[in-house]
Amino acid sequence: MANNVLQVGAVEITAILDASFSFPATAVFTATTKEQWASYPEYATGDRPMLSASMTSFLVRAGGKTILIDTGMGAKDRQYFPNGRLPDALAEAGVRPGDIDLVVVTHIHIDHVGGHTTRQGDAWVPAFPTSKHLFAQKEWDYWTAPGVAHARGNEYVVDCVLPLRDAVDIELVSSEHRVTDEITMLPTPGHTPAHTSYLISSAGESAVILGDVAHTPVQVTEGWSGIFDVDPVMAAETRDALMRRIAGERHLLVAGHFPFPGFGRVVEVEGRRYWRGL
Repeated sequence: MANNVLQVGAVEITAILDASFSFPATAVFTATTKEQWASYPEYATGDRPMLSASMTSFLVRAGGKTILIDTGMGAKDRQYFPNGRLPDALAEAGVRPGDIDLVVVTHIHIDHVGGHTTRQGDAWVPAFPTSKHLFAQKEWDYWTAPGVAHARGNEYVVDCVLPLRDAVDIELVSSEHRVTDEITMLPTPGHTPAHTSYLISSAGESAVILGDVAHTPVQVTEGWSGIFDVDPVMAAETRDALMRRIAGERHLLVAGHFPFPGFGRVVEVEGRRYWRGL
């Protein structure tokens, strides 16, 4: 089995790398210092700690359906961000847009819905026009409200999310919706108002697709929240509770921003939690 494929019972999860980028750790975790990062020498680069983040989407085959979780950055020439290559990466995995039954998201942020649309002439149109698109109702309502969608910095909502209206089959669901018999949405708010993780359970095995509950393995250990969290306090509380659950229930952890492919476990050593890649 390829190292970007994880089998969880009868469910197959394929990690699809859309893009990757690096950034100064203290620019995102602004409440931290270089001295705190000194405990993590793997991030030492020159005179300041640097983080490298993957932008990974996950192709999940479960219950006879092919499901895409998050669509990455898209190729939209965003300032400060790399272009994503999701269509090419899917093609390399032998998957065409029409093969995908369902597109779901962990949350509506620039690097998770960027590939929902593609340019056609002067318009943005759905990249997966025959797929059903699933959103948590509260997440959709928050980001598509005119005062939020059209706010400075949220231009991606206008070109990635709003064009889906009346163009594709959209289902708005509760934050605890059962996607298939094997996949259940877990409400994990804080990073965004209705951020969602996904619990996969099959044949006695289980995994949690994390979303942005954590952006780096360091957050499994530390209580640090980053500048992208809408509610940093709630994000930290959610992260602590979810990591405790993942460790206690022995779920595998599937993390889209951790080192590719993002498959690992949460282990406890002397009262502290750590991420360990598979």
